Amino acid sequence: MKPTYMQPGYQPDTVVIGESTPQMGQATTSPFGATGVIIAARPMQMMSFIDSIKTCLANSFNAEGRASRSEYWWFALFAFLLRMGVSIVLAVITVIAGMDLESSLLIIDIVDLLVLLILFPATLCAGIRRLHDVGKSGWFILIPIYNFILAVTEGDAVPNAYGQVPTNGHPPARIV
Repeated sequence: MKPTYMQPGYQPDTVVIGESTPQMGQATTSPFGATGVIIAARPMQMMSFIDSIKTCLANSFNAEGRASRSEYWWFALFAFLLRMGVSIVLAVITVIAGMDLESSLLIIDIVDLLVLLILFPATLCAGIRRLHDVGKSGWFILIPIYNFILAVTEGDAVPNAYGQVPTNGHPPARIV
C-alpha cells in the first residue's frame, strides 16, 4: 500500500510563511500572493543549538522517530564541549588545590565518566533517531564507520518507516 502522500487526491497541509518550517509537498503562499508547493526536500531551517539540547535531553529514552542532522550534530557538539569544559575546570581546581598529577587525572577521569554516563542515553537515542532519518535501522549504530557516514548523509526527503520528516521544532501551522 502506498503512503498517504503518494495516494491520488492527496492534499498537503498548508503553512503560513514565517510561522513554520515548510517541508516538501506542502502548499504555501508567498508574501506576494503566489501559491505553490514547496519543493525543498528537508526543513528549511536547521535546529538551533539550544533547541537540539532540549530535544535530545527530553528524548533521552526515546529512540522512535527521526532526528535531523542539525539536531544530532548540535547535540554532539554540546556533549563534547560539556565534557571538555568539565575536564578543564577540574584540571584548574586540582592545580589550585596542589594535587599531584596522578590524583588530578583520576578525579578528571571519574567525573568525565560520570558526565559520559549521564549523557549516554540521550546520545544513543539521538544517534538511533538520526539513522532512522536516513531510513536505516538503529542497529546500524553498532557499525562505527558506516554509522558516521549515515550521520552526515542527508535524511530522506519524504516520510519513511520511522516517521515524518523532522521539522526541527517548527510544526507546520494550518491556515484556517
